[in-house]
Amino acid sequence: MMGIARSSVVCFVIDTTGSMSDDIEEARAVVYEIIDSKKGTQDEPSEYILVPFNDPDFGPMIRTTDAQKMKTEISKLTATGGGDVPEMCLSGLQLALTGAPSSSNIYVFTDATAKDIALKDTIVALIRSTKSTVSFFMTDKSGTRRRSLEAASFNDYKDLALASGGQAIQVSKSQLPQATDIILDTSTSALVTALQRAMVVGTQETFPFVLDESLKNITIYITGTSLTFTLTNPAGVTQRNSDASGELGTIQTVGNLWRIRLKADKQSGTWKINIKSSWPYTLKVTGQSTITFIYDFVEKFTGPHSGYAVLTGRPQTGKAATLMLSVIGRKGPSSIIVQEVGLVPVSGPASFSNGTMTDMGNGDILVTVDAVPEGEFVLILKGEDKLSNSEYQRQSTTQMSISKVNIQAAVDSSVEPGEAFKLPFSVMTQGTGGTYTINARNDRDFPMNYPKQHHLVNWTVC
Repeated sequence: MMGIARSSVVCFVIDTTGSMSDDIEEARAVVYEIIDSKKGTQDEPSEYILVPFNDPDFGPMIRTTDAQKMKTEISKLTATGGGDVPEMCLSGLQLALTGAPSSSNIYVFTDATAKDIALKDTIVALIRSTKSTVSFFMTDKSGTRRRSLEAASFNDYKDLALASGGQAIQVSKSQLPQATDIILDTSTSALVTALQRAMVVGTQETFPFVLDESLKNITIYITGTSLTFTLTNPAGVTQRNSDASGELGTIQTVGNLWRIRLKADKQSGTWKINIKSSWPYTLKVTGQSTITFIYDFVEKFTGPHSGYAVLTGRPQTGKAATLMLSVIGRKGPSSIIVQEVGLVPVSGPASFSNGTMTDMGNGDILVTVDAVPEGEFVLILKGEDKLSNSEYQRQSTTQMSISKVNIQAAVDSSVEPGEAFKLPFSVMTQGTGGTYTINARNDRDFPMNYPKQHHLVNWTVC
């Protein structure tokens, strides 16, 4: 927020079972290319993280700032073992999410379903709390598969990728080298999102989005099957999906992924993309820019030194959502104007829940949204760049939703060897009362006891 572009953290979570030799080799090649091509540039990753997983083992997590050490560690990976069962994919991903810094880019390579699918809700909660982006590269070795891949298994990975603002890419092993271009795109500094939508039901829809002068290396990603699209720039020039190299950009297709890289002489203004499909699809528009923002949901506290504290968990049903934004422009906060901040659904008909803004100074803006969208939503910010007198549009990537149940934990002591550690927590419901089941786990396999259920009545805390 001082005008310093944050370099990315590159984190790989890799299946090391017997059929993954091709995938491991491609992941190794990508890491080598990132290290060699970005060394000494502002896009050089600030840290490298590697988490292997197999069955029944996962980890350890290896993290280093030494590029040569990461080359050595990933060169040690070999594909061994594994039977006709899924692997511990989500356990490995959980280890990455708890160990990597917030807002990291995490790339998962696997060719199997998740054996530990019970962790899915935990992974979603970690994604929301860390705001990290998770992309899956799921391959299928035809002919000699050691296990069948069902559509539902891929949908689990697709759900997690969508929740984080990442991609769920399904390709053959021979196509994998083409698909990993997305890793080179996203393992970069100052990456921002201009638009992200997901249509859970196939339909024809036109999506407008604003591109400003500050955006560089603009890329459009579409994941889906059996679809067509037409891209239109502000001057009315169009390019269809069948034109691989047109006036507006180059189009690459691999598996279920469409990657459109716009030409450098693109025009700022409002663009449109019309997509027609009979199946679900996702759309994401990214670029590099120092016009960006960070945000947190907050709640007000009173007392001698009243203020706002970061909300633990999700916004509550029946209450206005309050957010604190920190906004930065190309020449600091004073070089941009924030005109609109609101919440938009990720899927379904486009609607905008406008927020009431209060300027707190130094680029900080307090936003209150009274009508919070139902279902999954993201934050969108619109305004004007004073340096170019052009409109800009930015969007958060991590999906959020409201909750009827709020759980808060109060840590009032530290963990000491040989001593019991107590973690008081409260549970509040604003929905239907009744008996609630409680599940708790920790990522260090410490033995623990907790109440398995609790009876709550509406609007009460237990």
